[in-house]
Amino acid sequence: MTATMVRGPRPPSPAERAAAPRRPSAPGRRPILATFGTALVLCCAAELSLLRLLGRPGLHVIALAALPAGVAAGVTRAWLGRLSRSPGSPFPVIAGFVAGLVAGTLPGLLLGAADPFGSAALAPRLVDALRDGWRRLLSVPVPVPDTRSFTDLPVLLAAVLATVIVLVALRDRPAVALVPATVGFGGLLALGVHGPGSALLLASGYVAAALLFLLVGARVSGAARPGAAAVCVVTAVAAAIGGVAVTHGPPYDPRNTLRIPVDISVLQDPLALLPERLDTPHIPVLTAELPGALAAHPRPWVALAYEDYDGADWQVVGNARPAAAVLPPPGRTGAGSVAVALAGAGVLLPHPSSVTATVPEDLGYDSDAEMLVSPRAIGRYSVEVSGITPSAAALQDAASPAATAALSHVPSCTPAAVRQLAATAAQGSNGPYARAIRLQALLKAAPFRYDKTVPPGESCGSIRRFLGSHRGTYSQFATVFALAARLMGLSARIAAGYLPGRMVGHTETVTDADACAWPQVLFSGTGWVNFYPVPRPGSAGPTRVRQRHERLPKQVNIPGSHNSKTGPPPRTAVQHPGAGPPGTQLWVLLAVIVGALLLAWLTAVYLASTWRRRRRRRARGPAARVLGAWDELLIPLRHAGVAIHGKSAPRVAQVAMAVIPREQRTVGQLAVLAERALYDVASELDADAAWRLSDRARTAAARAGGRRARLRRLFLPSRRRL
Repeated sequence: MTATMVRGPRPPSPAERAAAPRRPSAPGRRPILATFGTALVLCCAAELSLLRLLGRPGLHVIALAALPAGVAAGVTRAWLGRLSRSPGSPFPVIAGFVAGLVAGTLPGLLLGAADPFGSAALAPRLVDALRDGWRRLLSVPVPVPDTRSFTDLPVLLAAVLATVIVLVALRDRPAVALVPATVGFGGLLALGVHGPGSALLLASGYVAAALLFLLVGARVSGAARPGAAAVCVVTAVAAAIGGVAVTHGPPYDPRNTLRIPVDISVLQDPLALLPERLDTPHIPVLTAELPGALAAHPRPWVALAYEDYDGADWQVVGNARPAAAVLPPPGRTGAGSVAVALAGAGVLLPHPSSVTATVPEDLGYDSDAEMLVSPRAIGRYSVEVSGITPSAAALQDAASPAATAALSHVPSCTPAAVRQLAATAAQGSNGPYARAIRLQALLKAAPFRYDKTVPPGESCGSIRRFLGSHRGTYSQFATVFALAARLMGLSARIAAGYLPGRMVGHTETVTDADACAWPQVLFSGTGWVNFYPVPRPGSAGPTRVRQRHERLPKQVNIPGSHNSKTGPPPRTAVQHPGAGPPGTQLWVLLAVIVGALLLAWLTAVYLASTWRRRRRRRARGPAARVLGAWDELLIPLRHAGVAIHGKSAPRVAQVAMAVIPREQRTVGQLAVLAERALYDVASELDADAAWRLSDRARTAAARAGGRRARLRRLFLPSRRRL
């Protein structure tokens, strides 16, 4: 008899079997179909919260993601578990998880409703869902729109949750599956806390499914029934407490506490780039399709609004959030949807003021700074606007609200001529709007002239030169108006963007010739009102070379972004992330799948080896532990090319000594212990010594095997019986 032909200790005697403690029954001893069926019911109940998050499409996600994932994971795990030679091998569990993830995600991703401007390729959608999916779900009202941008992440969550619940339910302790099920149910319920339906009704359905699973599917023995009942009672009490909390107080909504900044690297300041825009008047900027109400009363296209003036220039700090979470729904005068196509893709998007909704829905909007930004460079988008068109009588009677510190600040370096201009406009004017109209008329009258050839800038020095020569640019006229309005007690700021462009039917075309900056004044009941204090151009001749601005282009600072002080980017089209030829997207998807499968295989091999070594080290009886230590040494020897089968322990040790000459004594002592365990009685000291010798010899054998042996150890699972 050889050392490799005998495995394990001698059979226990009847007395030892009677004295041994009773072990819980294995999964195969209980009705596996009952466990599997009730686990699927528990999966669907745990994901009922998707009905509040997604509305009716939540049923599609449960049917297309949760059920296929649970069925695929359970069938794969049970089938491979029966075929596996090692009952404790983790490979069936890992294979079941991969199968459940694939079966649960592919139907939902392929059948999801398309976005108007979103990518259809699977690889960019998966990356986008994992990177930006949480931010979208937490920053729009529920139920979220039924488009791929919002349903891709719930599909992934549903597949993962169902897979985990089923795999845990098929283990030795199926009741543990209630832990991921309860966590998933509560997390999805928090995401859709203000959605349609009753949270108490959903919680009742989940408690019923949990009770069914505990009493039918998770029943291991009679002794476990009191524990199952106790868990059920605790779950019911928790659901009742949650229902009372929801009924008697406002529920916790992460949308109210989590302010998510848009991740934009650099936004060039349109006010600083205004001179460059006017130098290229024929370059197109955008084309927009307007509804009838907006086409009849075109509005300027706002890029940014500036409130902070420090005497050097205007600054803006914004924190953009999706528009639907900022303003009330549309319905006021002048509401409508505007479809915009940019000439070159960008992240700072011109738009009419008062945005209420956007497509794509994840565009960030800051109503204070009138900033509409995208987390990626896009070329097409739509906005819902809802503005007020006040009548002349309403403006005459409108009051000026109390100005904030930013909207009333006038730096000490402001020239005295601005204060004199404000005093002149305030004389003989009744009401805030009348003072603003008189100030506009004073700047539009002689001797002021618009001249784009003067040096640009909005600092106190530039304003002083402008008032001395009475010639200035758009931004200088707007700055003087805003400062004078603040001196008269009005809340004023300036905006930069584009004036209404060329209108043909319902299509508006805007070019760089329409670039402009203008002041705005805030009135109660009407909001911000635009003023245009610039007179007609005073020079039609060729533009001379202007002096360079003394400052670099300003940056728009967004909390959480990383600004870089680079110059203005070239105005060319920017490719969307993930956009490219279909072949490239297919290869990327295949590479991701192959990489995931390879990583799963390596993990399975490593876990299987670790689990096998752990079982052998903790085997029952010192003889079995000694033989397990010897078997662990045979694995790297076999990878190194040593013949194992048909040889006794002394002969194997003799060949191994030639492979690892530095550990001859170690291998010899381990062979002696293996022979003793086979033909004599081994003690606990022999088992401990055998594992110390085995660990030392295995390390040397693994090093001596070379690169090929290391690759075999990484990629090929070792057989349990050599």
